[in-house]
Amino acid sequence: MIGRDALVRAFPGIEKISDQRQRALVFDVWRHVSERNPAWSDVARIPLHPSMPIPTHGNLVKHVDAMVRVVETLVPLERELWDQRLDLDLFRTAAYVHDAAKVIEFTERDGAIEALPGYNHAIEAGRIVREVGGSEQLAHMCEAHSFTGPLVVPKTREAQLFLLLDPICLNVFPEQGPGVVQRHLKANAREEPRTLQTYRSPL
Repeated sequence: MIGRDALVRAFPGIEKISDQRQRALVFDVWRHVSERNPAWSDVARIPLHPSMPIPTHGNLVKHVDAMVRVVETLVPLERELWDQRLDLDLFRTAAYVHDAAKVIEFTERDGAIEALPGYNHAIEAGRIVREVGGSEQLAHMCEAHSFTGPLVVPKTREAQLFLLLDPICLNVFPEQGPGVVQRHLKANAREEPRTLQTYRSPL
């Protein structure tokens, strides 16, 4: 089971969330998922997906850390350039909890990690956030964040920005195999577009 101390060691930036309710929510979400699947005790062992080996693509900790660093840049930038007053604590909280349901989704069997068929960690994260008392705004950011699988269309500026950040913070590129866009298309039962072969200029 992933305890509070282990979570803080993996994500020391949680302490930078100034809103105590949101900081507490991070621990509540991770406690909830850990109780559902207590087999995980080390966050650093959790991959992005069973099809993405940690040595090639990094682990969940690196992805979350990247998300936090990007939102810490994005929120002030949105304010400076467009006067968009975003809540940095909300974005930090979303970064720390958006993939927590992977603790439930992924199981280890015979030394290999498997994903629970049909389980959508994004939609489940939104449900869990609501269940532990998080805001609807945060729940929607979580449920709409995934670039793969059945999509929940983002209905707020926060959810839209968060969705676009997620694939940026993945070390998953075409040079390593299927990139994030190819994986997105496949997960949504769409073929890769053949733009160069089919496009004809109207001019």
